[in-house]
Amino acid sequence: MAGRQYTKTSRVSWGQRLMQSIAGVVGGIVLVLAAVGGLWWNEGRAVNTAKGLKEGAAAVTTVSPDRVDPSNTGQLVHISGQAVSQDTLRDPLLGVAETAIALIREVEMYQWQEERRTETRTAVGGSEERVTTYNYKPDWSSRHIDSSRFYQAATHRNPAVFPIESETRRADNVALGAFRLSPALIAQIRESRPYALGAEHVASLPERFRERANSDQPGWLYIGDPMLPEIGDMRIRLQIVRDQPVSVLARQIDNTFEAHASSHGTTIQRLMPGILSPEAMFDQMVRENTMMTWGLRFGGLLMMMIGFGLILKPIKVTFDVLPMLGSIAGAGIGVISLVLGLVLSLSTIALAWLFYRPLLSIVLIGACVGIVYLARQKLGKREPDPAENAVPAESPASNG
Repeated sequence: MAGRQYTKTSRVSWGQRLMQSIAGVVGGIVLVLAAVGGLWWNEGRAVNTAKGLKEGAAAVTTVSPDRVDPSNTGQLVHISGQAVSQDTLRDPLLGVAETAIALIREVEMYQWQEERRTETRTAVGGSEERVTTYNYKPDWSSRHIDSSRFYQAATHRNPAVFPIESETRRADNVALGAFRLSPALIAQIRESRPYALGAEHVASLPERFRERANSDQPGWLYIGDPMLPEIGDMRIRLQIVRDQPVSVLARQIDNTFEAHASSHGTTIQRLMPGILSPEAMFDQMVRENTMMTWGLRFGGLLMMMIGFGLILKPIKVTFDVLPMLGSIAGAGIGVISLVLGLVLSLSTIALAWLFYRPLLSIVLIGACVGIVYLARQKLGKREPDPAENAVPAESPASNG
């Protein structure tokens, strides 16, 4: 099914644009304030998480999965072994019954998807022509796409609901040696394999789907023609989580586990695939904390830039009376927004460090002051003038 394209052209007067930009100033201020708050919170979160992980790494005890030692109750423990479940999980839709840790049914539907792109052209006088291009193409999606909001909704209709929903079934009882994993830890076991679906699973479908269903394509059960799909067709696959080796960090409570809370508010209840040492697990969590910290920092900077862009936009719109001046003003506003965003972001982070890491901040500030002082001293030294240090030559008359 080929894609389709439509365009829509609208014109906005200079006065309307100016009023819209002035109204957008409020949104810009909100974005800047939200970015400041988010950056401050992120630094505190990063520091407390790092301290909590360091505290946990120093306090953790590695225990054997073979027996439960009551003396470890209430302590942060590390344990590795084979996660095993004897629960039988069923997917009645597909007629599957398996002993497993989890059964994951994934459903996708062939639907119209809308992509829009807007180009603007500013005319003399400040009015703006906006040309919006709408592209429609069908594709598989695991989420329902509401076509009632499309620009061309009448000719691009998706089914109102997913006839078959995605679903995950997890075992209630998963053992790790003599221990029993908590539901929060069971949910973290995600290493899965595809489950082969065949004709017997097609026969298990409700009658309204069975007539058009087939399992000709490996990995998927199709309701429709897999080679020439139509809007509303579906495809289903099943993932199964079998018994597997895992490693756990959590607080031991008798023969099970719960989240461990550090004195810095960091909670630790983590499961990772494979047999890992506690050092490897903590190193991984430290890396994740670092990545999250930098991701939120860049996100805060982006929010700052967008916010300052909205605050300064009325200036650009004012200059758009002459498009050339508007372009120059727009470029300048972009640079100013970047500079203001960087300055305010770095200032917020620096102040947060001063609040959350005072000793480190003082050391850094002292080092910076020292560098500046030494640089000024170096630059302030004046090279001696050879004429000043020269010994005056004795005149011939003085020897007589």
